[in-house]
This record gives sequence, C-alpha cells and structure tokens, in this order.
Amino acid sequence: MNAASILSRFVRILFAVLLCTAFFVSCSVFEQDEPETPDVSTEAESTSETDAAEQPKTTAGISAPLVIPPAPDYANPASWVRMGAGDSILPEFEVFYIYPALFQNKLRPVMDHRFDRIRTKASDYIDLTFGLLTDPVHPLKLYTPFVRQADYSTALETDFASDLSDTLLQYGIEDTKTAFRYFMKFFHQPGMPYILIGHSQGAVDLYELLRATPEITPESGFAAAYLAGLPKKTASEIDRDFAGRRIGRGKTADDTGVILTWNTIAQDAGENMFTVPGGAVINPVNWKTDDTPAELSGSQATGYYYVSEKEPAGTFKASLLDGMHADPERGAVIVGLPGDSQYDASAQMGEGIFHSNDIFFFAEFLRDNMVRRAAAWREKHAQPE
Repeated sequence: MNAASILSRFVRILFAVLLCTAFFVSCSVFEQDEPETPDVSTEAESTSETDAAEQPKTTAGISAPLVIPPAPDYANPASWVRMGAGDSILPEFEVFYIYPALFQNKLRPVMDHRFDRIRTKASDYIDLTFGLLTDPVHPLKLYTPFVRQADYSTALETDFASDLSDTLLQYGIEDTKTAFRYFMKFFHQPGMPYILIGHSQGAVDLYELLRATPEITPESGFAAAYLAGLPKKTASEIDRDFAGRRIGRGKTADDTGVILTWNTIAQDAGENMFTVPGGAVINPVNWKTDDTPAELSGSQATGYYYVSEKEPAGTFKASLLDGMHADPERGAVIVGLPGDSQYDASAQMGEGIFHSNDIFFFAEFLRDNMVRRAAAWREKHAQPE
C-alpha cells in the first residue's frame, strides 16, 4: 500500500470517528424521551375520554397529525406529582407549582404522564427544586399536577408574544386551569394563604390561569405568584391584563396578591427569546423593580445552578451575585456571573442566558420571601380565631 493510499484511509477513519463523536455529543444535550408502554394503572377508571382521539393543535414546523394524550383526571391521585406533600400537618402556606418543559421528543411533543420515564423525571425535578425551596421551620404543603407540557423544541419555537390558543402549549394551559379548580375545590384550606410558582412554560401556564380566573384574589387566599422565566411579558401588558383586578405586579418584598417575574442574564448577553425591552422584572434578592443593586458581598447564603439530569445541582457562594440588579429597559435581572459556562448550561440557550437557573440561583432568597409574603397575607386577611 503506497503512502497516498495510507493517507486516504487514515482520513476516512478520522472523519468517521469525528462524525460518531458529534452524534453522541448532540444526543447528550437534550435526551430523547422514547415512546414506551404507558402504565395503565395511572389512568382513570373511566376510559371514555382516553379512548377518544383528540384533534391536535399544531405549531409551525409540525405538519403531520399528532396523537394528543388524554387530559389528566385530577380526581385520580396518579394525575398529581405531589398531592399535599409536606413535613407537617400544620403548614404555614400552600404551594401550587407547575414545572417547565422537561423532555424532548419531536415525535410525541406533548407530555404524556402515563409513561413511567416522564413521571420519574417530573418527580425528580420537583424533589430537586423543593429540596431548596422548603424551609422546615416554616413548612409548606405542595400540590403539583401533571400537565401536558410541550417538549423543548416546541416551546423554544413558540412566539410567546402571540396568541397561544392554537399552539401545543395550550394543553398545559388547559390542564393547569382544570387542576387549579380541583385544588381550590377539594384541597385548599380556607384561611390558608396559597402561593403559585412556575418556571418557563410553567410560568406561562400560571400567567394564563391568573388572567382567566377572576376568582383568584387575596381574599380567596392568593398571596403571590412567582413566575420565573416568564417569556416576553412587558410591565405594561401585565398592568393592562389585570386592570380592575385586586392583583397586579409586585413592587416590594412583602406586598401580597402580586405577580413577580424575572429573567436572568449576564451583562453582555445578546438577544434571546425570553426577554423584551420594557419586560416586567423584579430583583429576586432585594425585591426592587429599579436598578438598585443587591448587596451580597458579606452574604453566607448558597447559590445553586442546574447542571444536568445526571448531575442535578452545583453550588456557589451567593456573594458572587453581589451587585446584581433589575434592568427595566432590557426586561431582565443582570448578574455578574460569566456567560458560556456551567452557569448558563454552556450556552445551550445562548451565551449569558441563565434561563435554566432563574429559580436555582436565588433559591434561598425565594424560600425566605415566600415565608415573608405568607406571613404578610395572614396579617391582612386571616380571620381571628
């Protein structure tokens, strides 16, 4: 074999190795959730709804008809990830939580809670999140329904500034409304404050719930809604959507009946799908809506960041967030952490876009603030015994 043949063979082998490496790296970014046999034990006893194929809503880029999973039956405990979970029989407040997009599957882009893998993923993510948000000294009672969220690709391709009723996100919105009605009718304890928490697509679901449900008032128990990572929602839009209601944007650390939202970016981050000029934003450390910096140089608090499914959380000193501030013009919270790093999941959503960590960075501060707002609600609305 001459030198030219040897060189040619080496180049072909090298190309094959590089191709295989690229394939495995790309698959590791968002792990595909393959279809599997649903666990029929999680279905409601009545199958009249599950046997009927629902006409799917579609999004741009998805042209083939899709089989949409049946809506969860919230009378069935299997339709809840957490149904009143807590460490105390005497909680200080209730939390109704909606998770973000947790899976990637273009063939089945609407979450089906009957699959064991989906159920486990949702449960593990909630364990991680509320392991950081729960204070045993001030216990909460957690309610988390399974909802039919759209997958990552569908969510990222959605124009959140438009009407969502004809997109695949509408199924999660509809389920959130149904589950919340069930929560209020059968689980909510009158005289107990409740808090809504959602991230990303979960924040969208809860925002649409709030907009469509005038019964959500401070008098009904509503203390606050933490809508982290809510995409492209301006302060003026929120003011317009809730004009005449007794709820609105939060502006201090202890106001109640309020909507609190933020998207987190680095100072040099570019444009992204989550922020918009004039976007609603509050600093989730000092709870100010202007550019007043957070003073954390001497803080002993811990910050957290999401790594991956296999390595869920890393930690850092919250003092690294010293000087972070809300920027109303950019519609975001600006932090001094480096972009294109572990903090922004290696720029999966764009360099300096800390969307995955809108809650994790500030978990200790959110935990303390929930306790504070629940106490403030009690001072205003709790009936004397």
